[in-house]
Amino acid sequence: MAVECYVKPDLNSLVLSPCSLLDKLLVVCPNVDYCEEVLPRCELEAHLLHRCRGAVTKCIKSTLGCTFQGPRSALQSHLWECQFRDQDGGKNPVLDGEVSTIEIQRSRAELGISIVGGNDTPLGCIVIQEVFPDGVVAEDGRLMPGDQILEVNGEDLTQASHYRAQQVLAHYFPVCRLTVYREKAEDNRPIEKEEILKITLNKVKGKQLGIKLVGKRIGPGVYILNLVSGSLAALDGRLRPDDRVLEINGVDVSYGSQEQAAQVIQTSEDKVQFVISRCSRPQTPDLIRSTADNNIVPPNYENHKPSLSPPGQSGEKLVTVSKEAHETLGISVAGGVDSPRGDTPIYITNINLTGCLGKTKQVKKGDILLAINGKSLLGLTHNQAVSLVKLNTEAKVISLRVIEGSETSYGQTNFSPSWLFWQKLPSVCHTVKSVTLLRSPTGSLGFSLVGGSEKDTGPNVPVHVKSVVMETPAAKDGRLKCGDILLSVNQHSLVNVTHSLAVDLLKQADGAVALSAVSWPGTIV
Repeated sequence: MAVECYVKPDLNSLVLSPCSLLDKLLVVCPNVDYCEEVLPRCELEAHLLHRCRGAVTKCIKSTLGCTFQGPRSALQSHLWECQFRDQDGGKNPVLDGEVSTIEIQRSRAELGISIVGGNDTPLGCIVIQEVFPDGVVAEDGRLMPGDQILEVNGEDLTQASHYRAQQVLAHYFPVCRLTVYREKAEDNRPIEKEEILKITLNKVKGKQLGIKLVGKRIGPGVYILNLVSGSLAALDGRLRPDDRVLEINGVDVSYGSQEQAAQVIQTSEDKVQFVISRCSRPQTPDLIRSTADNNIVPPNYENHKPSLSPPGQSGEKLVTVSKEAHETLGISVAGGVDSPRGDTPIYITNINLTGCLGKTKQVKKGDILLAINGKSLLGLTHNQAVSLVKLNTEAKVISLRVIEGSETSYGQTNFSPSWLFWQKLPSVCHTVKSVTLLRSPTGSLGFSLVGGSEKDTGPNVPVHVKSVVMETPAAKDGRLKCGDILLSVNQHSLVNVTHSLAVDLLKQADGAVALSAVSWPGTIV
């Protein structure tokens, strides 16, 4: 079947290469009988493999003898009629790099997971952020953080908003049938071509060889730092900065020191024969200059405590109430730095209508508390914040600085914020965390990125972590989560940069890769 293309004229695209132009073409999914998605050509292959409802799939009971084979959209209907549906052939696994459909026996309403993303967010899909111990999903044991949820009991979530996905996952069925996709760990470094070269330089009396050597933190060995201008090595032109020196005059220095290599060179009489390793990979020009200087995250940002902005900014308001000696404020709060689900500001979870705040109705569940009687609550643990609130309730007049929450709940139940609730908070409420990762032997850090601004087009979108792949440096470290906002990599800011530049900065970062991020808890279902 031919693929139908729609081209949107764009004067800016005239400067792009033919391959870039083709990748930007909008195409219709070829499985038009089952799928109506229109997407960029460069995304078509991944769509057909992992998301298309028209892709051919087998029954999850195929190991028991079921011969069904058809479009993914028909699988759910088939499973209700499958002759093997009540037979337990063991739990079929969720496979890396593939779409899998599994059934989970739901003994209680809550699945015991949190989710991030949605088609109304930069992530574009629904992703599991956490799997809570002792929950239904944890007891089943097959789903993991980073898994993308494509379908639930026959309802397609690939184009669902965050709130719609929350509703669908919260709907109780005794058997929860989930279609998921698990990313496979890939090498996220540029493809490198290694050359082994033999280069011999003849010594000339009265002239320096002019080679400066250096060691690197990324591993053992000796590298050429630079060549002295006008020296023999510079005039010869065959050695280059960043070449790794493996041998000098037959002496193995691949795991040696600068001092050892320098001594071999100095004691050589007529000539010096080098065996070097040279890796060539695509270079990103002037990465540091591409980032505005005023966006660089300061080195000590890890210990940065947010400061209060002037009243009236960031959606703040000042609430003042008079209180009798016997009265309580009548509010319950949650959150704080190092709280069980991460670093969040203090927020109101419940209000006693007979308390002084409840009677005035000036605050509601979901409001963020910034300060009480001029004392900041930002950057405090939960216990520190509660102690400070109690200490200040003895005053006859209580003054609160609050930010009105974007969500609320009514009735007697405690307020539970969604992931989108946190996304809408101003930067004054952010607590920045620092994460340092060491690359795996394949070069992978173990997470994928979405977001970033597009040059001269569209709104600026913060760079987000889309998924974290199991058994990779990011997953083993545990601090980076799906849905986190990345602010910098090795002190190069990711604020207001394009997606391609953000990816290049990560690819070019060697050794210990230092990241700063803002992390918000996902929506519990």
